[in-house]
Amino acid sequence: MDFLTHIFLPLTVAFVLRRELFDHPAALGLAGFGLLSDFDKFLGTPGLMHSLVTIGPICVAILAAERLVRDEWVYGPLIAGFVASHLVLDFVDGGPVPLLYPFVERGVGLQYPAQTVFGEGPIGLQIEGSLVAARAATPRPGHNTYGFITGDGVAWMLVFLLLFVVLRQHVRDTEV
Repeated sequence: MDFLTHIFLPLTVAFVLRRELFDHPAALGLAGFGLLSDFDKFLGTPGLMHSLVTIGPICVAILAAERLVRDEWVYGPLIAGFVASHLVLDFVDGGPVPLLYPFVERGVGLQYPAQTVFGEGPIGLQIEGSLVAARAATPRPGHNTYGFITGDGVAWMLVFLLLFVVLRQHVRDTEV
């Protein structure tokens, strides 16, 4: 999945559900934690940061640190959500997401092999193939090439910007 989708899809969900956490523009930067899992690609060990074995303790440490420092949870769950969202999005996007790496190197993901065939079937439209299929594979080791920005990522960025502008204006209008 691309850079923009890993930032803006979870940010859009978080902003809509917990808008009060984004009272300061710097809070928007927390969405960058959604990219943490891709640090394993920088290290040349794909899978290391796409594993519950590593991401789970990182999220627990984030929550514990905020609890120790602030004696409450405000941004820790949000940050942990951004971190964990990466695994969910990569799984939905086909992965492979090696959830138990380094103990199990094979990862899983979903694929969507269905094809729309026009000019076939009783109504001139037919769906061929299964709607969803599981995929299992081992991430390719080493430093690899990955897509950076896709149309999906740009679309999520535009959706977020639209909601951000509209909802912020709505708040201003109701305060007057």
